[in-house]
Amino acid sequence: MYDNEVKHILGKFAIFEKMYDEIRFVDPTNKMVIDYKSPSASHKYGSNCYDFWEANQVCDNCIAIRAYTTNQTFVKVEYASGEVYMATAVPVELGTRRAVVELLKNVTNSLILGDLNTDNKSEMYAMIDNMNSIALRDSLTGVYNRRYLTEKLPIDIVNAALLGKSISVIMADIDHFKGVNDAYGHLIGDSVLKSFAETLLKSVRRESDWVSRYGGEEFLICLPGASITRSVEIAEHMRRTTEEKVITCGEHSIKITASFGVCSIKPASGINVESLIDCADKQMYLAKHNGRNRVEPVFHNDFTD
Repeated sequence: MYDNEVKHILGKFAIFEKMYDEIRFVDPTNKMVIDYKSPSASHKYGSNCYDFWEANQVCDNCIAIRAYTTNQTFVKVEYASGEVYMATAVPVELGTRRAVVELLKNVTNSLILGDLNTDNKSEMYAMIDNMNSIALRDSLTGVYNRRYLTEKLPIDIVNAALLGKSISVIMADIDHFKGVNDAYGHLIGDSVLKSFAETLLKSVRRESDWVSRYGGEEFLICLPGASITRSVEIAEHMRRTTEEKVITCGEHSIKITASFGVCSIKPASGINVESLIDCADKQMYLAKHNGRNRVEPVFHNDFTD
């Protein structure tokens, strides 16, 4: 039944066969290729969808997961094997679940990027990387933005479940930030936000760890594979460093504190991003309620849909 549904949906994309070099059906939550419209010897069913880009890791700017979560079509430019591709991700309904059809078009010989000399591939690849990076970064603080969080956290939860490892999330919020804006103005408030984000970034060391701006003065830190003990140590280091740091803005020397909620889980099944974020958020508000400038942790065995 499952195979028949896939073949039926792919059949609807037959009109695009001469327009695209690859048409494939992917499960973006598990990062797997389900099927191809026109299979060849090089195609591997059940392979990682990101293997096509030869990066050996999950794509940071994954439009498939974005299409999956928002039920909208997305397009980006990417490169692999010395060729540049336009990738289009189209969400489709598969029985009771959603999956994504990816349309890949080689545009190496037809791509024009302003005044850029497209014969210089290293320059072209750098521009593509820069465009993809900008799309995922918070313009003020430089950490990842809410969109990156929405795309990356489900992937990290799935990986933790598959590997049988824990995953921890820290929600961090500056205490009395409104008072900073009221006393010094929003420009200095922005400087305080950038300084706080810098403190958070310097407190995570592994490549798998990441920091994103959740909204306003609130930030989310994801620590794949980290135990509750290690996560609390990192959060406490962030709290202590924030408290001790003097932020100099012109003639002003400002000190702040922050509250941290830590939620650590060992997911056995299901993907419930909202529950994990909500758990960390509740712990953060508990820290606020208990006097601020503190860390409140909790561990759960699992969150499921």
